[in-house]
Amino acid sequence: MTTHLPHAPYIDAIEAAFTEAKMLPEQADAFVEDSYEVAYLRGVITLTPETSGIPADRFRHGLILIWDWHTGRDEEFDQGPAWQWARRNEDGSNQWPYEPLPVPGWVAPEMLAATVATLVHTGTATPMGSVWHDHLRGPVEAAIETWGADEGAES
Repeated sequence: MTTHLPHAPYIDAIEAAFTEAKMLPEQADAFVEDSYEVAYLRGVITLTPETSGIPADRFRHGLILIWDWHTGRDEEFDQGPAWQWARRNEDGSNQWPYEPLPVPGWVAPEMLAATVATLVHTGTATPMGSVWHDHLRGPVEAAIETWGADEGAES
């Protein structure tokens, strides 16, 4: 049985914005990260010089963008979404620790693409404050809140 992931529409919108910006993601995934004591939602976008056209001189093996939504039940993380990024290593793993992106957790997809474009071309991410439209974000947030409440009941 396939379970609908509540954050998939947001990650799909992010993928579409990068595609529209001519930075085609090599990979875009939405999943539940459940290998820790408290599960959380995660989205990962992979950009590479070959697929996404990002500069190979700055990001030889590419980079990943990570969106996490935590329930707030893990004492290390506040509830809600956050964007981070990391360089990819030659073996496909990524560098640690992740670097925060200067955007809100519900950044508008096009604004995230613009922030990442400045990061890959200048080495510095331009802060953006625009959030995803309420009529698009609202149903996704509601579905995530329901998932979070259900996840808490299972813990």
